Amino acid sequence: MASYLTTVLKRWKSRMNAARVNAPGVRFKDKTIVIESDDWGAIRTPSVEVLRKFEAAGMDISSSIYRNDALASEQDLDLFFNALQAVRNSQGEAVKVTANTIMANPDFDRIRQDNFGQYHFEPFTTTLEKYPQHGKSFAKWQQAMTSDIFWPQFHGREHLNINRWMKRLQSGDDKVRFCFDQRTTFSGEGDYSFMEAFDWDHRDDIATHREIISDGLDMFEKIFGFRSKSFIAPCYNWDPALDTEFSKLGIEVLQGTRRQLVPTGQFDQYVDKTHFFGEHQSGCPRYNVRNCFFEPTMNPAKDWVDSCLAEISAAFTFQKPAVICSHRVNYIGFIDERNRDRGLKELTRLLKAVVKKWPEVKFMFTDQLADQMAKNNG
Repeated sequence: MASYLTTVLKRWKSRMNAARVNAPGVRFKDKTIVIESDDWGAIRTPSVEVLRKFEAAGMDISSSIYRNDALASEQDLDLFFNALQAVRNSQGEAVKVTANTIMANPDFDRIRQDNFGQYHFEPFTTTLEKYPQHGKSFAKWQQAMTSDIFWPQFHGREHLNINRWMKRLQSGDDKVRFCFDQRTTFSGEGDYSFMEAFDWDHRDDIATHREIISDGLDMFEKIFGFRSKSFIAPCYNWDPALDTEFSKLGIEVLQGTRRQLVPTGQFDQYVDKTHFFGEHQSGCPRYNVRNCFFEPTMNPAKDWVDSCLAEISAAFTFQKPAVICSHRVNYIGFIDERNRDRGLKELTRLLKAVVKKWPEVKFMFTDQLADQMAKNNG
C-alpha cells in the first residue's frame, strides 16, 4: 500500500510540475522539438593524460563534468552527426541540434608571459587547431551546418568568470595554478567555481559583462557569417539589467530553464526569477523555457529516455514545443569513448521513440523557434 501511494504521489508531483512549466505562455499548433546543446567550443579537460594528473593530485573528479568533457574531436563529430541524420520524421527531415557556442578560450601562453597580470583569449577555432584530433573539427561543423543538422547560437565569449579566475591565479593559489599548467580553467575543487561567466562580486562587474557579450557576439558574426538571434547564459546565471542590452545587440530570445539565477554578489547564492515560454517585456528579448532534459552523462543510472519522453508528451499536451536540454558532454569520447558511445546509444533510442510516437513531429533550431514564437505571439 505504501509503495502504491508513493507511486501515485510521484505521478501527481510530476504532473503538477509539468503544468507549472508548460501551462503559461505562447502555444504552438505543431508538435515541435528543439534540442539545445550547450558548451560547444569551450575547453574542459584537454586530454586523458591531464585527467590522470588530476587524479594523481588527489582531485576527486569521479562525478565531475571534467571527468568526460572536452572539445569535440573529429571522430566525436562524425559519430554525432551520423546519429542525427539516421533518424528522420515522416517528411524525411533529419534531427536538428542548436549548438550553443562559446567563442573564446584563455590564451594560456600569453597570460603566463604577462606573469598573470592581464587576461588574454583566443577564438575557439584557434584552440581546436592546438588539439591532436581536432584540426578538421571546425570544417565538420561547417559541413553539418550546410546539411541543416547543426546550427550555432551564442553561449558567451568564454564559459569563465574572468575576474574570479584571474584573482585566484594572481594570488598564487596552488590548485588553480596547477590546473592552469594543464591548460584548463578547472579550480581543482568544484566544477562551477569559475564557470558562471556573468555572476558578479560587485555590480560594477555588469558593465564589463556588457562589453564581453558585445565582443562575443561580434566574434560570432565574424566566424559564422551571421548574427545570433538567441543567447543562453552559462549556468543560467545573469543579471536582469543585461536584458535590454541583449535586445540592442540583436538577441531576440533568451534560452534557459524556468529558473533564472540572479546574482547577489556572493558565489552560489542566487535569487530565483521564474519565466514562462514566450514571456516578453518591452525592450527585452522573449524567453524560451527548456521543458525537457536529456543528460545521460550526469546520471548514468537514470532512464533518461523514459523521463524525456514523458516531458515531451507533457509539452505537447499543453501545446508547447518540446525544448530539450542536452549538453555537449553527453556526446564526447575524446577523454573516454564509453561516455560518447553510451550517450549516442541513448540519444538514438530517444529519437527513434519520438518519431515512432509522433511521426509528424517537426525539428527546429532555436532561431527558427524564435521566428515562430514572435509570429504566434503577434
